[in-house]
Amino acid sequence: MANRPARHAGRHGGIFVGPLTAEAGIGTLVEALDLFPGARVEVVGSGPASLTLAQHPQVRLAGNLKGDDLQALLEAAAYLVLPTLSCDPVPRPLIEAFANGTAVIASRIGSLADLIEPGRNGLLFEPGSARDLARRLAWAEAFPERMRQMGECARADYQARFITTWSYQTLFGERRRFARL
Repeated sequence: MANRPARHAGRHGGIFVGPLTAEAGIGTLVEALDLFPGARVEVVGSGPASLTLAQHPQVRLAGNLKGDDLQALLEAAAYLVLPTLSCDPVPRPLIEAFANGTAVIASRIGSLADLIEPGRNGLLFEPGSARDLARRLAWAEAFPERMRQMGECARADYQARFITTWSYQTLFGERRRFARL
């Protein structure tokens, strides 16, 4: 982990990972980007909103990515944006962002409101409020060092909350894979 701070230094812009649907908050994200033209977001996923996003000047569509490709984008991003209007118990993009030391800007909804401590490991905004999301994006872009620090706290939270479960599942999966050989 000695090289972790140096890797954070070059982080820039945001990333969205998920389905490109109304339920995922894509409309809120697009509206927020229109309100704050200083933000740039890499979008990973596919869905009905792909055409709209492809034409937006602040969005770069990456398509469906997994594994190392997704990992590389999460490592390069200053923050993950989760504008969702409904929430899984623990959304996978949040766990992946935390694992990569990436702060999260998310709707104040469900488990997101429980897992994100505003100003410590991310920022929260009112669900469906493009104006509130635009304010958070503007803050994140204005204070990259604070976002980097929040990313470090997110990484610590990942290690404290999820690493034991993840390690057990990984070990169990590896044992099963080798048993089949």
